[in-house]
Amino acid sequence: MHKEKPSNFFTKIAVQKQLYMIYFIAILLPVIAIGSYLVYNTRAMLKEHYEKQSYSDNLRVKSLLLDLTSSLYNKACSLTSDKQLIQLLSGEYATPLEGALALESYDGFQDLLSHDASIEEISVYTLNTTLPEGQFIHQITEETKKERWFGKASASVTPFWAMEPWQDSFGNESLALCLHARIFLPRIQSYAILNLTVSNNHVKNRIETGAMHTVIWLDGNGVVYSSGKEDIHGGLLPYAPGKSGYYLGTVSVGEEKMVGCIAPLLASYSGDLFYIASLNFGAFPYMDHITFLHCAILLTILAATSLFIFLFSSYFSKRIITLRETMHNASLGNYDIADTFPGEDEISQVFADLNVMVQDILRKEAEAYEARIRTQELVNRQQKMEFKMLTSQINPHFLYNTLETIRMRSLKAGNREVAEAVKLLGKSMRYVLENTSTSFTTLEKELDYIKTYLAIQRLRFHDRVNYSVRIPPQMDVSRYQILPLLLQPIVENAILHGLEEVEQGGHIIIHIRQKEKYLYIDIFDNGCGMTLEEQCTMYQNIYFHPKESSKSIGLSNIFQRIQLCYGKEYGLQVKSKKQAGTLFTVILPAQKYEGGATQ
Repeated sequence: MHKEKPSNFFTKIAVQKQLYMIYFIAILLPVIAIGSYLVYNTRAMLKEHYEKQSYSDNLRVKSLLLDLTSSLYNKACSLTSDKQLIQLLSGEYATPLEGALALESYDGFQDLLSHDASIEEISVYTLNTTLPEGQFIHQITEETKKERWFGKASASVTPFWAMEPWQDSFGNESLALCLHARIFLPRIQSYAILNLTVSNNHVKNRIETGAMHTVIWLDGNGVVYSSGKEDIHGGLLPYAPGKSGYYLGTVSVGEEKMVGCIAPLLASYSGDLFYIASLNFGAFPYMDHITFLHCAILLTILAATSLFIFLFSSYFSKRIITLRETMHNASLGNYDIADTFPGEDEISQVFADLNVMVQDILRKEAEAYEARIRTQELVNRQQKMEFKMLTSQINPHFLYNTLETIRMRSLKAGNREVAEAVKLLGKSMRYVLENTSTSFTTLEKELDYIKTYLAIQRLRFHDRVNYSVRIPPQMDVSRYQILPLLLQPIVENAILHGLEEVEQGGHIIIHIRQKEKYLYIDIFDNGCGMTLEEQCTMYQNIYFHPKESSKSIGLSNIFQRIQLCYGKEYGLQVKSKKQAGTLFTVILPAQKYEGGATQ
């Protein structure tokens, strides 16, 4: 097999397109490919860098939070097992003064607060009514029992974390992380509840040392800490992983995108689950800035080279493009071209040859057109002669007089059935001959002709062919126009094929109806019907009738007459079911009759 050389391939393309192709292959594609790769790679490296930053910061915050919760858990355990505190809470004091002195003698709370800056407040809630209210001791009242933490704290053996309302010394209210622990008092068969409130300032000072934005929330209890936008907490929840694993990548909160790492932290011993989110809000803006800068440089290079190639190729191929457009117009049949072409080079010679060829084509087309006209005139003359010969062979009056003579003799002989048949035949022939030169007739006359045709068929087949015509009472069929001799082939098809296997009781129903602008004529026979395969064959013969086939030619002619006269939205529909019958529906426009036009 002969291989095409690259040089031959280029010669098949216009000169200007060759230059564009070279520019596209040698400059545009490499620059776009390399530039896109560099932009993508730079963006990917930046994102990876920010992800590593988020992950490292998340580990740092997780370590701090783990250290804080573990330390406070240990201190809470020390307090709940402090024998002096248990003795203080279990004692019964005769007077409030005695209880106050007992409280003053216990300095465990003050020592803990002075040595641990992470604790904002220590509260012990007791059922011992002999102990007076103080800075650290509070009675369990009905209001206390309504607090959301009390039910779990009074029933839980294990300390747990929760977010609780807290008010500072200036009266500012906020939520603070609180550790609730139960203190067992076995001597009096009772208990007390220890609450350690974490200092928000301590958490902020420990965590807020980097450029990352940090959000910590306790699962099901709200935000523990947020370095800025607390309202983004809800948008982070879908990214929160399970107890194991972490999420690292793009985080979208509303319309804001950021790079972040979200990881869980299971608090020591308590089983509470914290989530830590380390977010970088500046990652995507910086990546977008770098991407825009690189793309701008890339587009500048491409614009400069494209402008140069465009100017050069336009100058170089101007005359060739003019010649190409002239030849293209000639190929489309537009032979109105200039007689001369500037220049004396090879391109001018090609244009001169083109002009000679165009003039030769115009001359030959004129000769061919004249030959077609002469041929068509001969065909028209031949058709007129054949038509005259045909009409000269039939003298309508002679036929009518002959049929009337036969009818009268039949009546005289007492054969009324023959007389009726001759009468119907004459009536039928009169309608056919009268409408050979008209374009339209009334629906009333067409139905009357069909009734005559069916009456003749009933004389032939007796009970095999019965018929009925159903017209709505309010419809005046004399006001509607229809193409003449349109329904007879359908009725004939129903008798010859539909009722072919019917011995008796055959029935043909013609139903006229109007819906909006459409006139529907249903022709139904209760004959043998058709299978799906037979229907498909009939559809092909009606809608796409082969020229060499004679099957369903009458139905195909009806379909073609309707579409040629009225348009594509009108025509003929067929529905059939085996052993149930066949329904033909003729769809026509509901037009008023304005008198038949001569063809």
